[in-house]
Amino acid sequence: MSDVGRDIRLVGRDLPVGAAAESYRALVSELKAAADVLGAVITSHKVAVVRAADDLIDSLDPVAVECGEVNALRREGTFLRGFARDPMSVGRVVDEIWPRGEHVVCLGAGGSAIALGRHLLSRPEPPSLVFADRSAAAAAHLESVLASRTGVRSDGSGSVEAASAVVHVGPGPWDELVAGSPPGTLVVNATGLGKDRPGSPLSAEADFPRDAVLWELNYRGDLALLRQAERQGVERHDGWQLFCHGWAAALGPILDLPDEAATARRFAELAAPLRPRTGGQ
Repeated sequence: MSDVGRDIRLVGRDLPVGAAAESYRALVSELKAAADVLGAVITSHKVAVVRAADDLIDSLDPVAVECGEVNALRREGTFLRGFARDPMSVGRVVDEIWPRGEHVVCLGAGGSAIALGRHLLSRPEPPSLVFADRSAAAAAHLESVLASRTGVRSDGSGSVEAASAVVHVGPGPWDELVAGSPPGTLVVNATGLGKDRPGSPLSAEADFPRDAVLWELNYRGDLALLRQAERQGVERHDGWQLFCHGWAAALGPILDLPDEAATARRFAELAAPLRPRTGGQ
């Protein structure tokens, strides 16, 4: 990989969903001891890494502390710095595909959902946010991160509005949350269903609200929800842009990249021939 200003080699390491804490600790310990390694891009298990191995990470940037996750680790000698970069990459993409709107339904409450909520609640006119997840622990963590960003705020004209985030916990599917949303709702699949595991967070009979926008964070896999939205004529976006922006944002602090957005565009250009055909825009 020479387009980032130096010749580097990527080595992939995979852990299964729900891996034991000892597995995360072993990988972080190995990284600290590897003299020829610059750092690591954490593409999943971002919260789990911090929970299992926070004592092995010597410093966390303020966003990582707030979100309780890392997706980039930079090695400086035996000193390990952790960064949470998803709020930047998620924010860059959602501002492009959904620059304004009043209501969001995010299916999933993991790291990507936290990044999305954090960014959208920082907008001058934040939308109302509804999250849904099977895991009570994930829902509680999301609520704790977003708690400081919800509440009553001024819009600058003397009036006030409430920035709200509601989290539902249950087995799904989440048809009623989506179908009962107002026109123009942004529906986000942040569950991993359709990539890590086959299937969809909605049933095959679920309807989207009028003028809805679907953002399927996956760009590979069976992508059942994306296909369902396509059949209903819903405006839809897959996760390809986020994939490119996510890697650029994570590599930014590891390699001191001067322009992460430009790097993401370059990644997308170089990888275009390898992009899966998903039906997303």
